[in-house]
Amino acid sequence: MEKSKRLAIYVAGPYTPQTNDIHDAARIANINTENAIRAGIEVLKKGHFPYIPHLSHYVHLRMKDGEALPKEAWYSLDMTWLAKCDALLYLAPSFGADAELKWAKEHGMEIFLRTEDIPDVSETATKEKAHHPQKVQIRR
Repeated sequence: MEKSKRLAIYVAGPYTPQTNDIHDAARIANINTENAIRAGIEVLKKGHFPYIPHLSHYVHLRMKDGEALPKEAWYSLDMTWLAKCDALLYLAPSFGADAELKWAKEHGMEIFLRTEDIPDVSETATKEKAHHPQKVQIRR
């Protein structure tokens, strides 16, 4: 990898609770989401662009009766975003994270097992000029 290149990094880790206790499921999903967010913050601090699929947790919580999607739809959504990323940060084993890791390996993506292994390009990131469009037209 080019040392100063900013990467889109997919954060892969457990989300779905592996328990039969329905009362504990939301708490565990929230802990897993918080862990992924914390990792995403570390990716940001190093000057890269994290994609945190766990943020769909908040969409899931707000879905009304009849709006729930099957697990396969969520996996498909996650794999679509993974394909758009440059690298994968693998936090811990789970059904989904393991499938994402396998896909990343098969497609030659750069894989990080710890945030400490991600190169720090924050200096490059602060030197880049932000793209600010002169005029934005909003369609309603």
